[in-house]
Amino acid sequence: MTYAQVGIGTVTPNNSAILDVDSSDKGLLPPRMTNVQKNNIINPATGLMVYDTTNKCTSVNIGSPGVPNWECLNEVDNTTIPSVIVSDSALTLNESTSWVDVPDLTRTFTILEEETVRMDWTLFVGQNNSSTSDGFAQMFTILDINGVNDPDSSNYLPMIHSPGGNSFRLLMNNSTFSHTIALPPGTYTIKVKVYVASFLGSTNAIKLGHRTTGWAGSSGMTNDERRNAASNKLIISFL
Repeated sequence: MTYAQVGIGTVTPNNSAILDVDSSDKGLLPPRMTNVQKNNIINPATGLMVYDTTNKCTSVNIGSPGVPNWECLNEVDNTTIPSVIVSDSALTLNESTSWVDVPDLTRTFTILEEETVRMDWTLFVGQNNSSTSDGFAQMFTILDINGVNDPDSSNYLPMIHSPGGNSFRLLMNNSTFSHTIALPPGTYTIKVKVYVASFLGSTNAIKLGHRTTGWAGSSGMTNDERRNAASNKLIISFL
């Protein structure tokens, strides 16, 4: 059996190449096909390369023939996701019988290939009325992804309250949650939701979010500083 190198445009192909294509005015043109056509290739070899006209990228199978995993080598940038989304609005809740969207904590983005996405969100919880006895509220938070609650992101959201005076004016508790998920290519809308199951004690309303005026001990802070220090927040990042 004889082995040989092939040179196109050169009589001295590189020793490390089985095929060496040389040109100063022409390029190499791989097969061009849509994302659907690419995914319909039967048992694509590991390392198989095509140009994906849907995602506008050179795409390589980094998986196996039986379980392909196509990766763009020169993908168009994904939609830019702000590192921190800070709520401009507060949410006041009485007991609810359904999940409620937290104002402003919604973000839509597009990814062109599978990405592992991490979502971190912080909720600041306090009373919105005076109370006459100690107690707490049973609350939960969850992420809505394209209109469907992701049960793996569900978390308990604690809130306590104390009696008397204007104590309800203080944001009493904050909790931060994190959820990581692998998402296939597509456009996604992420929402943060809360659910109030019951109140135990004399309070009858819960406030989530910043209070920019009237904080004890915050007279030296600007409204923006107060807002950023104690607002509901959402952070979305690619891992």
